[in-house]
Amino acid sequence: MSEIKSCLQILLIILLSTAFGCNSSGDKQGTVEKKSSVQTNNNYNTYFPLKDGNKWIYVSDGPTNEIEMFTVEASGVKKVEDGIQLKVSSFPYFTKESKERTLIIKHNGEIIASDIFGSSGTVFPAPENFKEGFEWKFGILNGFITSDTSNVETWTRNFENCIKLNMTDGFTFAFEMWFKKDVGIVKWGANRTNPPVLKGVYYILKDYRLN
Repeated sequence: MSEIKSCLQILLIILLSTAFGCNSSGDKQGTVEKKSSVQTNNNYNTYFPLKDGNKWIYVSDGPTNEIEMFTVEASGVKKVEDGIQLKVSSFPYFTKESKERTLIIKHNGEIIASDIFGSSGTVFPAPENFKEGFEWKFGILNGFITSDTSNVETWTRNFENCIKLNMTDGFTFAFEMWFKKDVGIVKWGANRTNPPVLKGVYYILKDYRLN
């Protein structure tokens, strides 16, 4: 009888060990799945953190009393072969349109846009190139980083040491943007240079939400 009792105890220990082993394996699998989900929402450009749900609201500050407002909100972030793909509710920095667009952020942080003045390619450079003197081309536009020490006063606060980016076709249009690392675009303007405007209209960050 004692031998039977000992055998039953050994069998019970084996069964309990097997059960705990299965639970441990399940926990590890859950951790891997969660990590994969986080990676999908990774952002590769700290100067324009286009994570799911991040939002920027801009209000015009110009020579007229007419007030314009644009909201840029990122959504639908997903992995693609080149990096991540997402949608923004608008991308007004060039055309002042409240039109949804699809962007791709490459693994190196370059932000790719399509069909802006008929051009597609790198609209904003990789984070490592956000430094004074860097140049690149986006279709008919030439891009330049003209300052990395600009201070920008917005509706709610001041941002120091912003990166100023200029893009132009050399004749008709001039685009200016000020980027603050880990915040995004805090001020921008899209103005004509031919014929020139007496005073350009600029759009200042009114509010923003970062996840």
